[in-house]
Amino acid sequence: MRPDEREGRVGAPKSKRVKLPAGVILCMAIIVLSLILGGGGVITPHMEMILQVLTTLLMIPLVLSDRLQRGLGPVSGATWVLAGLVVVMPLVQLVPLPPSVWQALPGRAVELGSLTAAGEANRWMPISMAPARTFASLLSMICSALIMLQISRLTVKGRTWLCGSIVFVAGLSLILGMLQLSHTGGYDWALYTFFSRGFLIGFQANHNAEADVLLISALAFGVLAVARLANRRPSALSWVVFAIGLMPIVVGILMTGSRAGIALIAVMAIVLAVMLAPVARVSRQGWIISGGTTLAFVAGCALLAELPAVQKVLDRFSLKDEPRWDVWTDTHFAIGQVWPYGSGVGTIMPMLEAAERLETVSIYYPVRAHNDWLEWTMEAGAPGMVVLALIALVLGGMTVRAIADCRRRDRDSVRMAQVVFAIGLFLILGLHSVVDFPLRNMSLAALAAVAVAFLTKPAALQQGQS
Repeated sequence: MRPDEREGRVGAPKSKRVKLPAGVILCMAIIVLSLILGGGGVITPHMEMILQVLTTLLMIPLVLSDRLQRGLGPVSGATWVLAGLVVVMPLVQLVPLPPSVWQALPGRAVELGSLTAAGEANRWMPISMAPARTFASLLSMICSALIMLQISRLTVKGRTWLCGSIVFVAGLSLILGMLQLSHTGGYDWALYTFFSRGFLIGFQANHNAEADVLLISALAFGVLAVARLANRRPSALSWVVFAIGLMPIVVGILMTGSRAGIALIAVMAIVLAVMLAPVARVSRQGWIISGGTTLAFVAGCALLAELPAVQKVLDRFSLKDEPRWDVWTDTHFAIGQVWPYGSGVGTIMPMLEAAERLETVSIYYPVRAHNDWLEWTMEAGAPGMVVLALIALVLGGMTVRAIADCRRRDRDSVRMAQVVFAIGLFLILGLHSVVDFPLRNMSLAALAAVAVAFLTKPAALQQGQS
């Protein structure tokens, strides 16, 4: 009698059931919460506070419990360095300085005059001209750093499941967006403000951030497609499912009305082509379906262009009376007032209000510089440029090592897809930062943290797991 018969079990092997480690589930929960609750920005700080508390509560057991850390690898040295670089600027800017030092900083004349009138001129003050705002920015940046550190410990499979959670939230966002566009039940269905009224914004406060979320979710969907096609024999059905699933995401990007987001569809398409090329190369069906999807997309865009809702989106591509020109001019002036030390991370609103020219004053107050590179230059000054260069250097080294590692492992197409996902995400956010402020959004900052983590060596390769 066989051992399995003595134990009362059937001799046939049981079907494999997917059992996710608890650490992976917690990381997925953190990303889902970040995408749902982190889209409010500075206008709704209470939502960011809720997200920060929930992220901390989920991180505590993930760090302290040995059981939850099973299957997770160690954090690489490069990741620790990046985490430190992310938070170093606001930390330094919050350190109190003696009066003789801070009073000599550029742009402090008004502050010094006010404190002198109040008899407080000898108070120790930090570099930041709005310490409370800098501290709030620091909390958000710490959350992103923690997410990066934890996700870097996942296996390849765990990271693929994480991509699945990104696509899942994007699907929910599209459903919410349909309610917003249709005004079902007479409601606007907007979770935050009405600055993007009439456009699809999902869980975000503005349509530009929603476009970025959908663009990134399309890349995450590509990772899922590669994972399926690489682990199974490629079939026409798999390619058709991928093409059909991608279409609503693209239509959703169009309905956000984000000009930069729509333009970045081209970047998304190129990244997806690079990502899918290894699995398409072994399947003629992949090339046929890809070409058919492209033709169907072009034909669909031609038909959609005739709809009034799409015409409204296309009308936004006029640069006439573009307010960004004035905001950029004021930001350049503000940079000159506080260079080379900067005004403090998160201080853009009071600085722009002080720098705003009389001929551009309106009932709307400036919230951001609408160019994250300019905004960081104003807030962090020359030291911030050095930190940014160091971050770019570390990321570049991590990217080169990740690509080299994937090439040494000829069959590791899923790992390569995750690396391409990270590169594509950096391209999208970096290019969009020229005309907007995606990384000032906790949802997109969390996705950027995911991308950094995907460049590190997965836990399975560190521990020799399958």
